[in-house]
Amino acid sequence: MNRYIVQFGLGVVFLLFSILAAWYEGAEIVDSPFEWKYSTPFSGEVLQASDISRLDYFVYAAKFKPAFPIVMAISSSYLLVMAGHYFLKNRKCFFTLYVSVIAASLLILGWAMVSSTTSGARALSYVLLSGGGICVLIILVNLFALYDRRFLPNLQRRTK
Repeated sequence: MNRYIVQFGLGVVFLLFSILAAWYEGAEIVDSPFEWKYSTPFSGEVLQASDISRLDYFVYAAKFKPAFPIVMAISSSYLLVMAGHYFLKNRKCFFTLYVSVIAASLLILGWAMVSSTTSGARALSYVLLSGGGICVLIILVNLFALYDRRFLPNLQRRTK
């Protein structure tokens, strides 16, 4: 129980710190009016700096300064998987289904961003695709454990 509390606490600290840092870095969009057309999907048409939504700060940070958005993605994925493991540890079928949904979400988000023109969004997409791949590995390990299969067949010779 204590190890879950420590891991959850550290994950929340990393997530909150990276949210605040990405929000701060993304606030540079206010000073870049030439980017308003391309980096404000949540605001719609922006005529002045006060029209920019706070969510667009994260879009700008992901495109041009991706370090903290990447930490946000990793820590939130970790927290989701860890929470699922804690609450569904006795129900392996449901945990496998839960991680499948997370894997599909990460893979779809990563695939949607892979053709981005900015290097920051491409780096974030590679992190999301890697996280989806790790979730697929977790699913495979759980499926092997669920059906009591081994990765390698038993190669011991039978002696009589």
